[in-house]
Amino acid sequence: MMNKMVIRPDLIAFETIPNKLEAQACVELLEEENVNIPSWICFSSVDGVNAPSGESFQECLEVLNKSDKVAAVGINCAPPHFVQSLIQTLKKVTDKVIIVYPNSGEIWDGIAKKWMPSSKCSADDNFQAYAVRWRDAGAKLIGGCCRTTPSTIRSISKVLKEKH
Repeated sequence: MMNKMVIRPDLIAFETIPNKLEAQACVELLEEENVNIPSWICFSSVDGVNAPSGESFQECLEVLNKSDKVAAVGINCAPPHFVQSLIQTLKKVTDKVIIVYPNSGEIWDGIAKKWMPSSKCSADDNFQAYAVRWRDAGAKLIGGCCRTTPSTIRSISKVLKEKH
């Protein structure tokens, strides 16, 4: 008789959520299945103010704030120059841990079929400066999403490990 190893995840991450309805569906799933694993729900933003649906983050977080199944909330896959103001917005509407892991800031040119550099953020040095501001603004978990690299993550880690 073989022993079966049971693997239990440490965390469930719901990423790049575009609206309140999808966030509510995630919470309902966690509650209906009585999931006892910490989770986080992160939204994206295409304008630096609202969720991609146009809904405010206050609207989107209403259901998340009521759930003890959601340990943290945040922003992922949004341009880095949006993140600091989004952290400040989230701090006003939730007491949950705030997470940020933006994309590189590059812009996809669908006609040329290539990534175009961002004028707002282009180097790991910029991510280092951003990461310090994000931490100081209240983000507790900081990383990178699309088009960031291991070098980006190393630079974030390095600067956040320094004394401040």
